[in-house]
Amino acid sequence: MPILKTEEITHNLTKKKSPLHNEGEIKKVLPFATTKKYVKGSFQPLLGDYVRNITKIKTKKQKTSSLDAFGVDPFIQKIIESINPEDHLQHELENFLHYYLYGEKDDIKLIHPYIYNYLQGSDSDNLFRKVAKCASDVLVNNDQRIANIFKDTDTEDVLSELIIGALNRSTDESSSETVYQCKLEFLNKLYCEDLIYISPHHEYFIKSLPTLTHFYLFTYICQLMLKFEQFDKGNYTASTPLYYALDWEGVISKRRKAASDVDGFKRIKQRSPFLFPHIHTMSQLSTFHGNTNDSFFTYSELIEYFSGSEKEQEYLGDVNNWIEQYRGIFGERVTPKEQAGDLKTAFRLLFESIKEGMNEGARIGYGNSIEHFGSEFLRTRGSSGTILMLNHEMLLLLTAVSVKDKRIPINQLFSEYEKRGVALDRHSKKVVLETLDNLNFIDKKSDSGDAQYVKPIL
Repeated sequence: MPILKTEEITHNLTKKKSPLHNEGEIKKVLPFATTKKYVKGSFQPLLGDYVRNITKIKTKKQKTSSLDAFGVDPFIQKIIESINPEDHLQHELENFLHYYLYGEKDDIKLIHPYIYNYLQGSDSDNLFRKVAKCASDVLVNNDQRIANIFKDTDTEDVLSELIIGALNRSTDESSSETVYQCKLEFLNKLYCEDLIYISPHHEYFIKSLPTLTHFYLFTYICQLMLKFEQFDKGNYTASTPLYYALDWEGVISKRRKAASDVDGFKRIKQRSPFLFPHIHTMSQLSTFHGNTNDSFFTYSELIEYFSGSEKEQEYLGDVNNWIEQYRGIFGERVTPKEQAGDLKTAFRLLFESIKEGMNEGARIGYGNSIEHFGSEFLRTRGSSGTILMLNHEMLLLLTAVSVKDKRIPINQLFSEYEKRGVALDRHSKKVVLETLDNLNFIDKKSDSGDAQYVKPIL
């Protein structure tokens, strides 16, 4: 019996009249689509879905539009009943609570991390829900410590306690299975550590959560693409350097690493049309007998799984045969390939076949999702093109989670940035040092750069 499930893969591709690429039952790794663009902007609209995916709490939405037949907001009324004010104060209290809870928006204000569970979801946009699910699956990866942050109802003041007590809570937890498989556990661990560190600082946590989550998911996507591009050489245990600049640096010359084709975002942009065929190549290669959990295997994981085993040659033969069958499905646009003599070559040949078999517009559309999703961290600088950028807020947030609660040498700070996917050239490092020094976050022990320490931000 063949090891590669070629009949199942064929069925996935030929379900409709015209052949169409379909990953089948293999777990997903990214949420994007070929025809629909992710709307540029912040991660804020996704937070309700994102947090509920983590906590699995079922909630009813709390909105100003939820008025009863008498025009009364039952949520505010429930709070007032718990206070039981004198009659002549009730109207003033209603107005105060309305402004305090909603301001001029429909959503309840974020006065406590628990309230993230009640933010309006993205019911009208399936892509938004997919992105939120991907973020919770790959960044949190079922870490119960993160769920506890958003489940905790302890408050520091009486008013917050009354508000949380009046929310329409449900003790039931919805089932939420993992859809997107985490392939970069080092980023998952860093994100959880950073989130746990800032969580006791409620105000800063609420302000920073959308930006930190957006940044980490964008980094995850870019890093995953870079690993895929390296085929079996991809290192999934550490970040591949991508150079950023600072948006107050002024002119960024083409000679800077942030503007280069090799070290900056241009590398991502140029290679992004190949992300979609990489995903489908590995999904097809992962469709084999023995993969009982329908896991998504990377090229390097497949090499490790089959190399040196008695099944290696049989699997190689299956892949070679599948490359021929694939050409039979997608036609003459797929060029004939010679038989591969080893798995590494076979994987590259299948990738080339799938790249040729795919619609170019679909490949480009899927790849463009990276730029749309990461627009908050990108700036266009004239002839230098699109560049990865950090603004003041993001730099201080990145510094806060890198330093945490003990001062560290400045060189260690830059190493912590790089762990999180942010590399800086010497020009940007100098600006970072000047910026932190002006804010009194540098502890100078001498004129030597190595003897300068960065103090905790929080």
